[in-house]
Amino acid sequence: MRRRASVLSVFLVAVGGSGDLARGQSTPAAPVAPALAAPVPPAPRDPLARRDWLKARLDEVFVGGRLTGARISVLVTEFEGGKVLYARGEKTGVNAASNVKLVTSAAALALLGPEFRWKTSVYGPTKVGGRWLGPGGELQGDLYLRGSGDPTLTTQHLAELAADLAALGVRRVRGALVVDATLFDASSVAPAFDQKTESAAFRSPSSATSLNANAVSVTITPGGNAGAPARVVVEPTSPYFVLTGRVTTTKDGPATAAVETTDAGEGTGQTRITLAGRIRVGSEPRTFLRRVVHPDLFLGQTFRQILQKRGIVVDKPLRLEALPPQGWRALASHDSPPLAVVVHDLNKRSSNFAAEQVIRTLGAEVVGRPGTWDKGLETVARYLDTVGLPRTAYRMTNGSGLYDSNRFSAEQISAVIRAAMRDFRIAGEFLASLSLAGADGTLAHRMGNTLAERYVRAKTGTLATASCLSGVVGSPGQKPLIFSFLLNDVPDPLEARAAQDRAAELLVAFLESPPEPTR
Repeated sequence: MRRRASVLSVFLVAVGGSGDLARGQSTPAAPVAPALAAPVPPAPRDPLARRDWLKARLDEVFVGGRLTGARISVLVTEFEGGKVLYARGEKTGVNAASNVKLVTSAAALALLGPEFRWKTSVYGPTKVGGRWLGPGGELQGDLYLRGSGDPTLTTQHLAELAADLAALGVRRVRGALVVDATLFDASSVAPAFDQKTESAAFRSPSSATSLNANAVSVTITPGGNAGAPARVVVEPTSPYFVLTGRVTTTKDGPATAAVETTDAGEGTGQTRITLAGRIRVGSEPRTFLRRVVHPDLFLGQTFRQILQKRGIVVDKPLRLEALPPQGWRALASHDSPPLAVVVHDLNKRSSNFAAEQVIRTLGAEVVGRPGTWDKGLETVARYLDTVGLPRTAYRMTNGSGLYDSNRFSAEQISAVIRAAMRDFRIAGEFLASLSLAGADGTLAHRMGNTLAERYVRAKTGTLATASCLSGVVGSPGQKPLIFSFLLNDVPDPLEARAAQDRAAELLVAFLESPPEPTR
């Protein structure tokens, strides 16, 4: 028999973003209402009584109590046939937060295919006096790095490209390193992302030439004694960054360190990392992830330094420019993991950056280059047309669900999940991208040791006053249920999560007590 326990006692808290996991931060849950903490009773097996039982139990969760004043859009349906088992405000459009990523990922998988990959390539001149490489490994011209919007490109991949060039015999570039970011248009801030100006990594900009999710890692380690400056390590090391300020080691009193990133200004094309605050003697190192300002320059300056470390000297300053249509040959390239893997990270870890890269890629690949948010959203709208969602019935402003920008109802989110599950081409990849209750992703620390553990696959969504959970519930030998719990204007996000978890557990209990066979 599986263990039954009360709702989760510890929740990971979203860092101001749309369902993103906070690294290393947790908060004890507020006291849970007795109705939510009690063990789930088994559902009756009489068909009519089962339906009444489910409605009564879910009403206890979603009506009044700790959710008084919240706007609710909730729907539970059978996967086959779509029979409604429970509904409350199911047609009401609300802020779906990171549940919008379900729409983005379903559209991308259906229209691009799970096997789609992004390619990052390095180009050199086709011929120089009959030879593409001169004496001593000199490349007589520019070296182009062209991106395609790869959301997974890292400094390790750049090192591999540099190694490939070195293996070809390249030792010196007589021209410049030129970054071609023209597959996307020049904008880098997603719609609605300008509602706030914080430098947290969940607001990372978007570009066809992106690196390390366009974020920088800053690790602060206390000095050996009080008053000493803390040791600071920036990853990746790159001339693109300017470091200012300091964090002081302290023995007593408040010890809060702060790291912010801003444009270094004055046409430098750099990001300034500003340090402040204090860290306690003997405490563990703290790592902060912060957004960069100029993705294309970040990638270019970092790659130029990697080339230099590999023994390849670039003579002229970095430039941003499109690769000419003729006279160039690919020297090295890197392919991303398939879209199925990217969607796995997009949904399980709720990556805002990956979602926006995917949206612009959809625009470039389906509507036409350059990729823009308008083109990407048009592509998603075409997909939703096939699902049966008219464009006037919802509002989608960006691909990640960040901030107060998108409106979907539980009925609409459920329709997207059902459409993806019915599409044999993508059903496996879509379901595998959802977090597994009590096991991984943004649900790793939710619903553990309950009936719902490992029987719920879902996408979370968290904003300041919005808490959402949508996905699929299953049980051995039973047909799955599709659910969407969209809660807005919640008095307490922790209580909202507890309500969602309890409701999911009730759905598992409902499935585990199948109706009596008819005679």
